[in-house]
Amino acid sequence: NAALTGHLVFSTLHTNDAPGAITRLVDMGIKPFLVATAVRAVMAQRLLRRICPNCKKVHKPTSQEIDMLQLSDEYLANHEFYEGAGCEVCHNTGYKGRIGIYEIFIVTEDLAKLIFANQPAGVIREAARKMGMRSLRDDAIRKAEAGISTLHEVITVTLMDEV
Repeated sequence: NAALTGHLVFSTLHTNDAPGAITRLVDMGIKPFLVATAVRAVMAQRLLRRICPNCKKVHKPTSQEIDMLQLSDEYLANHEFYEGAGCEVCHNTGYKGRIGIYEIFIVTEDLAKLIFANQPAGVIREAARKMGMRSLRDDAIRKAEAGISTLHEVITVTLMDEV
């Protein structure tokens, strides 16, 4: 109600991804037309483990990582990935600290129409992706490309996102 009167409202909600917040709100009893009108953006977040800077080394992606992340030969030729070997600093885990990955779902006019029509989360998510929304996995892969985290961690943290 506050959002409908022009107030900026922040809240937390447990969902698997940002577009899933829309269906969660509807499941909680909020009418789809109110959700479509009141919600402007949703951000999802998770944590990835950081590679230990003390024992960081180059990692050649395994065939399983390549298959699970659908990495092309061309992509692999242009990117280098890393992992931690394990050392005293990281207690032989290869990781030290964490970093956030994010997904921001902005409700455009076209997406609001889908919400108003009470479309399933998958339909809304796919439409948002076509409009340029980067998923949690996309952001996680960017962190792996930058040498911040590993492909293994990307898969572990985002396993259910791209099924």
